[in-house]
Amino acid sequence: MELKEVYAALEATENGAAMVETIKSELAGVRKEAAEARTGKNKAEEELAGLKKQHGELEAKHKVLETQLGDAQKKGAGAQTEMQKLQGQIADLAKKYEDAEAARKTAEEKRVQADIMAQTVDALTKANAVDPQEFAKLIAPSITVAEDGTYGCTKSDGTRGSIADGAAEWLSGKAWAVKDAQKPGSGDGRSGDGGAGGTIAEQFAAALGG
Repeated sequence: MELKEVYAALEATENGAAMVETIKSELAGVRKEAAEARTGKNKAEEELAGLKKQHGELEAKHKVLETQLGDAQKKGAGAQTEMQKLQGQIADLAKKYEDAEAARKTAEEKRVQADIMAQTVDALTKANAVDPQEFAKLIAPSITVAEDGTYGCTKSDGTRGSIADGAAEWLSGKAWAVKDAQKPGSGDGRSGDGGAGGTIAEQFAAALGG
């Protein structure tokens, strides 16, 4: 069944039009959060690609100058001035190389963090979290990169799990942090905070330790 058919079926029920508008609004919010996460990741990857290119060019130039210096040294004392000039160029290039390497590492870290944030938002969205973007800020710092480049976290039982595992474990026991699948007006009589007591803002503050 396509989404438009689901909407049509819902609209035919009591309070159906309001339910459809609520669903559309939530879907729009999820899509916006996912788009923002993708944009951050893509920007970090573009910056890293540019720095990698610059890094490669500096490395190639460094090799050329090293070769020229070696040739000049072989020519003896007559090439002393040229040698000194080349040594100065190499020292300057070495500094630029170090700066480029530091920038590359910083860009790589930004890319990794953006990727982790995007995947954490996605995991929380799939887990039906109330606010995936904000909750991801609490979970992402605990995500680490394994030697094989995969992302994961240490679960409460000491084993390593995926980002999805970490999101699920964080949401566990926080009814206020998960959307109620039973929409208001459907007759279930439950409050929007999942029965945990207090507003979502208060529960969120408690999760932050405030």
